[in-house]
Amino acid sequence: MAEPAASKPVAATAAEVDEVDEDGYDDGAHANANTWLPPGADCAGDETTLYDTLEEHFWLPERLATKTSSLVEAVNDFHFAMLNDHDRNSFYKKALTEAVKPTDIVLEIGTGSGLLAMMSAQAGAEHVYAVEANRDLTALAQKLIKQNDLDKKITVINKLSTHVKVGEDIPRKANVLVSEILGTLLLGESALAFVSECRQRHLAPGATIIPAAGSQFISLIQSEEIASITSVGAVENINLDGFDALQDTVNVVFTKQYGFRLSSVDYKTIVPRVCVAEVDFYEDNPGSLPLEKRIHVTCEKSGTIHCVMLFWEAYADRERTQVMSTDPEATRDNFPRDMQWGQALQLVEDASKNEIRPVPLVVKEGDELEIIVRFSADSAVMQFQVMPA
Repeated sequence: MAEPAASKPVAATAAEVDEVDEDGYDDGAHANANTWLPPGADCAGDETTLYDTLEEHFWLPERLATKTSSLVEAVNDFHFAMLNDHDRNSFYKKALTEAVKPTDIVLEIGTGSGLLAMMSAQAGAEHVYAVEANRDLTALAQKLIKQNDLDKKITVINKLSTHVKVGEDIPRKANVLVSEILGTLLLGESALAFVSECRQRHLAPGATIIPAAGSQFISLIQSEEIASITSVGAVENINLDGFDALQDTVNVVFTKQYGFRLSSVDYKTIVPRVCVAEVDFYEDNPGSLPLEKRIHVTCEKSGTIHCVMLFWEAYADRERTQVMSTDPEATRDNFPRDMQWGQALQLVEDASKNEIRPVPLVVKEGDELEIIVRFSADSAVMQFQVMPA
């Protein structure tokens, strides 16, 4: 699942996860405002805005009239693309087929359409418990599950995973946890927070977690095409470069916000991929990543660095035998993946300078650079400074 497009990823700031009481379960009080809430989450009945943003005389089909705006927007923003990413589907189907045993209880968080829950049932699970925070999606998933004759093997739970209780919602701790709560940034949907919480409360010893791990990568790239929509020089012999004083070199922006696929844009890689974060979903917790780290890199080509380009890999197993990637070269022939996730970009200026407008970072082959990587407290959002070492 991909988070809603936003110049400052709302994935890290929009949601609340409940406090846990003395018996290890939520008490319903909202405590952590740094954890992302799934779009359309209304399981607590606290979202009442219907799809009523149109003027009264505009046509609205009855099937949408009772749905929340956030749900309809989320489904059309990324769910259809996600479900048509056939490589993604194969990634999960293979992982589940290899992991699930006939005596296993499978827990899925964020089931949406119910696809991964149905794959889990088809893989031979004893029973699958699929958690979904939106009431309408819960009902739709139940309908689709029944339509596929899997309703006796799958129970859909209309709650946030932080509300699910062993012995009440699921009969015993699960042997397999499967989720697809990855964003354009690897942890942009607070996957680490939700998975680690499930790991501690809902999983039996030795349980399998899918995906098992992930890596967040960056490259430093030059692209005159990207520069042509993010800066300005002269127009009709009129100098406007001072307008660049408002250029945003602070926030990470998703490529689909710009309206292009990175693989369709002409760019040159000046510093090839560098791993800035390794995540182990079996062990890591929110805050496992440092708030700041410094990386030294060498330029392999000369040019002007216009952007930090971000992409990730997710691994089905700890041995990393199955890989799912958002590298633009890996998604070149996968249009749905670019429309669901795509890549992320942060514009670059020479961070060693402090001028009234951004100073371009011009480099030569062999130049050494220092990259300062900063993580939000929940590790979901990143920011970069790039300067000569």
